[in-house]
Amino acid sequence: MAIAGARIGAVIVGLVFSFGLNGAKIEKIVEETIDLVPSPNNGASPLWCFGSSIFVRDADRIYLSLLRPDAAYEPSCNAHWEVWGRDSNVWEQQFTGGSGLEREPCPLGLLGSGELVLSIHPKFAVKPFQDGKGDVSWYCQPNLLGIDPDATDNDAAYSHYHPIFPNGAQFTQHSYRGMGIDRKSRDILLMVIDQREEHYQPSWKDGEGKWRVLPLVEFPIRSCYPQIALKDGAAHVLAIGDIVEPVEEWRNAKYRELGSDWDYVFRRLFYTWTPRMEESGFVEPIEIDSVDETGGHLLNLDLYLDEQNRAHLLYLKKPYQHAFMRDRYFPGEAMTVSLEYVVIDEGRVVSRHTLVKGSTENVDSKSESEMEIRYGRFHPLSNGSLGVIYSGIWGDRVDNQSGMFFSTISENGQLLGHKTLPVDRPITGTFFTNSPRSGSDVGDRLDVIGALRGDGVYEMRYLGFEMK
Repeated sequence: MAIAGARIGAVIVGLVFSFGLNGAKIEKIVEETIDLVPSPNNGASPLWCFGSSIFVRDADRIYLSLLRPDAAYEPSCNAHWEVWGRDSNVWEQQFTGGSGLEREPCPLGLLGSGELVLSIHPKFAVKPFQDGKGDVSWYCQPNLLGIDPDATDNDAAYSHYHPIFPNGAQFTQHSYRGMGIDRKSRDILLMVIDQREEHYQPSWKDGEGKWRVLPLVEFPIRSCYPQIALKDGAAHVLAIGDIVEPVEEWRNAKYRELGSDWDYVFRRLFYTWTPRMEESGFVEPIEIDSVDETGGHLLNLDLYLDEQNRAHLLYLKKPYQHAFMRDRYFPGEAMTVSLEYVVIDEGRVVSRHTLVKGSTENVDSKSESEMEIRYGRFHPLSNGSLGVIYSGIWGDRVDNQSGMFFSTISENGQLLGHKTLPVDRPITGTFFTNSPRSGSDVGDRLDVIGALRGDGVYEMRYLGFEMK
């Protein structure tokens, strides 16, 4: 491993904008391009691990984990990780991994001492069969890499954490892994899909540095892209069902319309937790929501733990994923999309609210009130309130408009108005924010990392805001 040379992101907007929000102001400090990253063409992307963050904030410095493909290697494991830092308004590539060892982006966390923790999943052996599509399947080894961002010597910069798993556990390039960090206690929980039965193997490092194997986490169906939050020895997990279309008639209808063999559906959302990792495993998962009967789509967006240790869940809900499926099987129903908010206290759902509802018809809609909601994340503020940032598009098919919005959530689960963020080029797809789940500083700084995609290249973008 080596420390790479500096590269500077292109600043797109340097002006400062502000607006009022419940007596406060949000000022945009920066909107810029970090770098251009080619698609790895291996089924993943630089944003693929959306359940776990790829960047963190530590005071005035931010760090980003990038996935970059290596042209000399064939998929699936044909990329390497890079860690970039931003200090004094400059993006710099600081560290980089070996070539062609990774398939997926590597989640990044921050421990109390300022140490970066990178979840790596390198290949080590070829499996004795292929997946039928020409892609080589690999055995991989989950590991964590500690990085001292201030170190200048290569060897001194790195330390290795070795999570432990049960004998016989098997991991491949499709890890669907999640990582949660309690920065204060230095606890780390890593969860990786075991390829034998596609359940999660959790490995926990306590604050004293001891690794422990926790019991297997079994969801009712294969569930992926987990959000993991840790606090005071407790662990909470939110994951989305990810299986091949189970209804043969629907599968055939979608193939005739879309012509794609790839047909995985996200329709059932699950949550589980353990109040004390040192004393017990995770409880039996509960189903938060389902659109299984209507062929819809759910997407887990975020998980936040408040001062009372209640779990706040955010997810996207579409009762009908495709208009042609709605027209054929559920004629006359509206193609809606909504941002859903659920609060859980000690494993029980105590409230449910729809924060925003829009439309996916996206035809001749000239108003933000009819927009198609695309994505969202929580952002806790220093005054104790819980904010939410979300994105959407509207307009007709010729002249789509898009935007990003910020609001706070009231005690009764309602949005207290919303403000349009002053962004020149809104990020409407997957984006990450500085989250306490990864150990980030939050409060009065709001950081957004996402990408704009075109011609097989991801333009990695950064938006920085201050709460006044």
